[in-house]
Amino acid sequence: MDRPQVQRGEIWAQLFLCHEDGTRIRDFFVKEIGIDSSCIARRMHITVYHALGPMPGVVPLSEKACVILPATDTRFMVMAPGGETSRPEIDPANRKVGIRVQKRSLAMAAIMEYRNRLIQYESKEVLGELSSSTRNRSAFGAPHFQPHMTVLEAGNGIDRDLTPIGTRFRETLGNLSFNRFAVEIIEKDYRLENWQEALLQKWGPRK
Repeated sequence: MDRPQVQRGEIWAQLFLCHEDGTRIRDFFVKEIGIDSSCIARRMHITVYHALGPMPGVVPLSEKACVILPATDTRFMVMAPGGETSRPEIDPANRKVGIRVQKRSLAMAAIMEYRNRLIQYESKEVLGELSSSTRNRSAFGAPHFQPHMTVLEAGNGIDRDLTPIGTRFRETLGNLSFNRFAVEIIEKDYRLENWQEALLQKWGPRK
């Protein structure tokens, strides 16, 4: 017998790239790399926080932001576990590709300020047996928090070696500006009575 569905809100807190810089990234991939425009990600953003709600005190919002990320502080990665380094079994052409923010980047301080605005609402009632989120660890979703932004969708046809393209990206793009911060709450149905079981099945035990 199927377990009853349980409705929980997914909370997403995101910094959105400004339209002008999104266009510059699109032009870079289309004109300089030869990627089909249909494979360029839309609504480019950095997710600073993700959780399964409800979380009392967290409400949807959209506000102006001003976070500057130098392209020199980014590195390309495949959007898959362990995608920071090249792996023969992972072909970037068939996966989403993104850029990650290096820990030393000055933009990290601003990113963490937005992240902490959500972490403060974590409570024992919200977390259950989970450990609270920190600068490097997430209570929900992927255990390790690493700010990143998807730039290419799967099926993009990009070369397997991302290093030369990453170098050109950093030399070409200059500063990337994020001008909007938004918190979205999306209601979803979960078939498991214990939603923590779903996390364990997907990501493994928390450390």
